[in-house]
Amino acid sequence: MPLILPAFGRGERWALLAAASYTVVNITLRATAPEIDPVLGAFLRQVPVAVIAWLVVLRSGAPEFRPRHPAFLGRYLIGVLLASGAVSLVVGNIAYQLALVTAGLGVTVSGIQAGSVLGGLVLSSVSLREPPTREQTIGALVVVAGLIAIGVAQTSGLADLWYVGLLFAATAGACYAAANALTRVVQKRRPVLFVTLAGSSVGGLLPLGAIIAGRELVAPGVVLGGLEPQTVGVVLAAGLANALALAALALAVRYTTVASTNLVSAAAIVFSFLGSVVIFGEVGTPPMVLGVGLVVVGLVVAQVRRPGGQAVEIAEPASDR
Repeated sequence: MPLILPAFGRGERWALLAAASYTVVNITLRATAPEIDPVLGAFLRQVPVAVIAWLVVLRSGAPEFRPRHPAFLGRYLIGVLLASGAVSLVVGNIAYQLALVTAGLGVTVSGIQAGSVLGGLVLSSVSLREPPTREQTIGALVVVAGLIAIGVAQTSGLADLWYVGLLFAATAGACYAAANALTRVVQKRRPVLFVTLAGSSVGGLLPLGAIIAGRELVAPGVVLGGLEPQTVGVVLAAGLANALALAALALAVRYTTVASTNLVSAAAIVFSFLGSVVIFGEVGTPPMVLGVGLVVVGLVVAQVRRPGGQAVEIAEPASDR
């Protein structure tokens, strides 16, 4: 009987980098605990990736965004990129903040990861017609079980509206999964990294900017009042790690399915646990350790490749912009 071993393909390795990068974002923000409006924070975190991506794109004249140029992406793909940014950065982030308020951190983090994993399985099968393997489905169920244990471990007392917060958290996770699915649509047709990041950043920054401007017009100072330069600097620094995470995710869905990408991205909760122990000196409770262990086991199971199985990849582009 041939030996079956787990194997991380190119896309899965990019997803691991994204998970590690998001961990850096969370640790940076937690270590400094900046006081900032959630919408403004979401806006500032996207500024570094937008600046970097547009500098690269504009350096060559941005032909992908010029309708009369042969390299023009087309209105459909540009619309997909804008939708990706809006779904993830606006709807997903707002749902995330509502989940924090109504359910607390433990339920929120676990709910988001579970929504992302399960949403990735559904979208990969239904929308992209890339059904997960049996091992990925089993691994996803084990990961979700681990996330439930982690959520319970981080919740000393459930809030009255915890079930509403859980719904918001799952919605946020599903939005992040949908954004990955939309990005894969573009990457499969036109594998251009910085163009993808540039387009999706506009889809997120414009609505967020409009929300901030509208709130300031209605109640001056409600968003920007009392904002400290140090806080802005910390959030922008976290945004650099966020830029790396977004780039890694865009590359991950180029080389593998959304289901596999979202499953591996759940490793962020494992990295966060290790960071809390090493950096902040926290001690994991038995349910927490059990949950983290289940997530690791699920990730390993999901990456099992049967003999003759191949990772889903597309051809390398001649030039990656």
